[in-house]
Amino acid sequence: MKKITLKKDYSIKLKSQITKHFMPQYVYLPIPKEDELFSKIQVKKEEKISKYLVSPVSGKIVGIKYCQNALGEILKCLTILNDYKETYIKRTSIRKNIQQLSLEQIVLELKEYQYHEIAEKLWQQKNAKILILNGIEEEPYVANEIFCNLTNPSIMLEMLDALKEMNTYEEVKIVIKNTDRENIEAYHNFLGTYPNMELVLVPDFYLVSEFLEDYMELKKDYLLLKPSELKIAYNVLKRRHYQTEHLFTISGDGITNPQMIEAKLGSSVTEIMQTYIHFKKEPLKIYINGIMRGRITSLENMIVTPDLQAILIMKESTIEEKLCINCGKCYQVCPKGCNPRAYLENRNKEAIKNCIDCGLCSYICPSFINLRKEMQDEKREE
Repeated sequence: MKKITLKKDYSIKLKSQITKHFMPQYVYLPIPKEDELFSKIQVKKEEKISKYLVSPVSGKIVGIKYCQNALGEILKCLTILNDYKETYIKRTSIRKNIQQLSLEQIVLELKEYQYHEIAEKLWQQKNAKILILNGIEEEPYVANEIFCNLTNPSIMLEMLDALKEMNTYEEVKIVIKNTDRENIEAYHNFLGTYPNMELVLVPDFYLVSEFLEDYMELKKDYLLLKPSELKIAYNVLKRRHYQTEHLFTISGDGITNPQMIEAKLGSSVTEIMQTYIHFKKEPLKIYINGIMRGRITSLENMIVTPDLQAILIMKESTIEEKLCINCGKCYQVCPKGCNPRAYLENRNKEAIKNCIDCGLCSYICPSFINLRKEMQDEKREE
C-alpha cells in the first residue's frame, strides 16, 4: 500500500473550545418518505413527532420548507419555531450498568432509537476478534473524531469495556495519530484502569478506513468504530436519550476563525456561518465534508444533518488544469490498483471498477486534473 502524507497548511488552527449553537430560531427536520406525522403543534425536546422524527428543541410547528443536506439532496422539512425553553418530555432514568447488557439488547435499543447503521455494524461483526476505536481523521482540516475523543475519553473507555465484556474480544485497540498529543495525553491518564486495552499510535498518513486495515496488518476479523458512534451508543444505552446535537468542523484558509461547531440538528447552516464565521475578502470555494472526498457546493438552504462532517472554506486556486503528461502517478498511488489515466483516455470502466473514492489520484496529479470528479461522474451515470 502506498503511504501518503498529505500536504497541509499548518497556519490553519482550530479553536480549542467547541462553539455550541443550541439556540437556533428555527430547526428544519427532514420528513422521511412514507412517514406519517402525528397531530401536534406544540412539541417538547426529544418528543417524537412521527415514527422517525424527534424534535431537538421545544417549540411550535409552523410549516414546511425545502432544505438541502450535506449530500446535496433537496428535502421536504418540517419547520419548528424554537421557544427557547428546552422543555423535555419525561425520560427514562439513567441505566447504572451497561456492562450487563447482551449484544441483542444493545442492537434492539439502537434500532428503537433509529440508529440502524451502528446496530447493523455491531451485529454483522459480532464474531470479530478485535475491537478498534478509530480516533483518526481521514480528511485534512477536519477534526470531528479528534474532538469527540478528546471531550469524552471516559465515555469511550466505558463503552469499549462494556462491548468487550459482552463479546469477549481478544484485543481492544484505540488508534490515534502520533501527532494528536492532546488525545494521547488524555488516554494515558485513563488507560491505567483499563489494562485490557492498547493505545496504538500511527504516523500522519492518509489512512482512510480501507487503508488502516492494510497499515495495521489486521488478519483477524475486526470491528471498527468511531468515537462519534460510541458516543451515540452511550447516549442511547446509558442516558436513554436521542442525539439532538451534532458536531462538525468549519475550517479552511478562507476564514479567520476555524472552529468546531456543535449545533442542534436541523439548524440553518447560513445562520451558523453568519453568527460565528469571519470570511476573508477573496474568491472562495466551499467544500462539504472535505477536500479529498467531499464536493464543492453552495450553502443555500443547507441544514445540519448527521451526514454533515465539515464545511471547508478555501481560497480559490489560480492553478489551471493541464493536459495529462502520462506520468502514471495516479496509478502508482491508487491503493486498489485502479488506472484513472486509462479511464480518462478511453472511458474503460474496468480500469476504475475498484475505486473507493479516496481522492488520491486528483491529489497527486501534477497536471491538476480532477480525476476523482471524472470517475464520480461515471458512477452517477451508471
